[in-house]
Amino acid sequence: MEIFLENLLLISLGGCFGSFASMLIYRLPNPDPSINILSPRSFCPTCKTPLSLAQLVPFFGYLANKAKCSKCSKQIDGSYLFNEIFTAALLIYLINLLGIINPVTWLIFSIAMILYVQALMDLKTLLLSQLLSFLLIAIGLGANLGFEIFAVPLDALLGLIFGYGLLFSINQLYKMLKSQDGIGSGDFLLLSGIGSILGASAIGPILLLGSSLTICIHVISKDSKTKELPLGFGLGLSGIIYLLMLMTLR
Repeated sequence: MEIFLENLLLISLGGCFGSFASMLIYRLPNPDPSINILSPRSFCPTCKTPLSLAQLVPFFGYLANKAKCSKCSKQIDGSYLFNEIFTAALLIYLINLLGIINPVTWLIFSIAMILYVQALMDLKTLLLSQLLSFLLIAIGLGANLGFEIFAVPLDALLGLIFGYGLLFSINQLYKMLKSQDGIGSGDFLLLSGIGSILGASAIGPILLLGSSLTICIHVISKDSKTKELPLGFGLGLSGIIYLLMLMTLR
């Protein structure tokens, strides 16, 4: 019974983090100046009706209303429920792997959450948050220069430099040939943040996996005729995969 209640609590907590991730994914790239991460209170994206307390409860709010707004009856994007399931599963996995009182558990969870938000934001809007990327850099340098949690200091610094410089150089070459940017500067910064956490040795595998994931999602997407590819989606997702593999195999 105790284990059941503990897992129920963790699932609920993970769902709350998933709801927070959904809020960031929707609000950070939103061009409306009246919408920010602090206000207004959560609302239906279609009719703008504020959600009730019951509708804000993770999992329950989405399922109880049958994935529809109780006011306008418009279908609610299934990604809201998926985000809650993903973050709950991730939290339970990390706690079972490293322990609930281990600071590294919460550090990895925070990094994965940032990468997840960046990935989904880029997939939906082709925009990335510079603030979140700078936060990744700060976390990576703090964790590695001070404690060598993921990489030695030199590897972390080189990861920071190579992560940015590699994509910047590729974009400059493309710009010389095509007279236009081929990669967004947000992708430079995101890979730089990933490099500062996982080190320069991780840049190659993450870029290869990230590019492959981006191409795959572009091919199967309904909007595959568009020229722009969500590279940030692939980089963010591959960063999570690499990080989890690194900690699992240690």
